[in-house]
This record gives sequence, structure tokens and C-alpha cells, in this order.
Amino acid sequence: MPVTTIGRTISISGEVVSGEDITIEGRVNGHLMVRDAALTIGEQAQLHADIRGTRVVVRGQLKGSIVASERIELEASASVEGSLSANRVVIADGSRFNGGIDMDQRTIAARIAQFKASHEAGD
Repeated sequence: MPVTTIGRTISISGEVVSGEDITIEGRVNGHLMVRDAALTIGEQAQLHADIRGTRVVVRGQLKGSIVASERIELEASASVEGSLSANRVVIADGSRFNGGIDMDQRTIAARIAQFKASHEAGD
């Protein structure tokens, strides 16, 4: 599967939608939707965003929420301020997290469906 990388010098404001694996090393301010693929937030990345995806790995900084249908992983270098919703949440020793965690499958499914419906209506 192809992987798209948003480099360190790139700054995006708005909405990013992807159907393939994506790695972010730069800055994103807005919304990210990654369907049936993995999102990796690199160590140097700085995001102020709401994220919806399948699998999300955080190594950098994030202020916002993550809703993942499968898994969220905060690695040791991660700094997250916000809410996490997934069936599986892994928080590595050394990572910084301030927020709430929801692992209720019905809540997660409802949030993903709501997000998809609101974005499909805007297409």
C-alpha cells in the first residue's frame, strides 16, 4: 500500500482526507480523515486537529481528538492533549497525555458514522 508523507516544512490548514497510509512530519491545523489505512504523526509533527481513522500512531504533538475504529498508539515521544476513542489504546511509558479515553465500541462507531455523514453531506 502506498504511503504519503507530509514533510517537515509543510503546513496545512483545513481538511485532509486519505484512503492510503499517511505520515505527517509537518504541521496540520484542522481535520484529518484516514479511511482503511494508518496515520502516523511523526516526532517533529505539530497538529491541532480532530482525527478520524482506522489506526493512529502518535510520536509528535497533538492537541485535539482521535477516534479510531481499531487502535490508537501513543509512543514514548508523544504529547497529546485531548480525547482518545478506540477499541484499543496503547500509551507507552514516557509519553505525555492529558485528556479522556473512551473504549466503548458503540460510542466509537457512532462518532465515526456521524463524522462520515457530516463530511459526505458537504461533498
